[in-house]
Amino acid sequence: MDKERAYLVATPFKKRGKKSLKVSDFIFTISLDLKWGPPDKVRALLLEAEKEGMICLEGDMVHASFEEDEVEVPIGFKPQAEESLFDRAVRLITSNTGMGRKEVIALVNERQDSLQRLVDLDAVVLLVAREMGLDVRDMAAEAYRRLLDGDDLSASSTATH
Repeated sequence: MDKERAYLVATPFKKRGKKSLKVSDFIFTISLDLKWGPPDKVRALLLEAEKEGMICLEGDMVHASFEEDEVEVPIGFKPQAEESLFDRAVRLITSNTGMGRKEVIALVNERQDSLQRLVDLDAVVLLVAREMGLDVRDMAAEAYRRLLDGDDLSASSTATH
C-alpha cells in the first residue's frame, strides 16, 4: 500500500472522527476543505482505494477497511503535487541539453507559434524534445492515453510556467 495514498484516504475519516462517510463528504473534505485536488481526481482516488481494499463503497457511503490506529497521518501532511507532463518534458530537455528552463520554454513557445497555436502545448514540448533526439515514448503514450480519456493535458494553451 502506497503510504501517501493511505494518508490521503485516511485523512477524511480521521478529520471527521468516523469510520464511514458519505462519498460527498469524503470528496468535500479532500477537494474543498483541504484543497488537495479536484473532485474528479478524488473520485478516482476512491476507486483506486477500493481496488486496493483500503475502503468499501456501498451506495453513497464509503467505509474505511482499516483500523484507525493502522494509518497514522503525520502532522502537517500534504500530498506531493503531481508534476505536469509539460514540466517533466521541460526537465528532460534541460537535463539532457544543458539549456536553461526559460530557454526551453521560449523555444517551445516559438515552436507553438510556428504551428499557429493549433497544437496543444504538451504535444509541442514533446515534439521539441523528440527533435532533439530525446526518448519521449513514455510521455507521448501518457499524453495519448489522456487524450483518449478526455483528460485536460495542460493547464493552459501557452507556456506560463
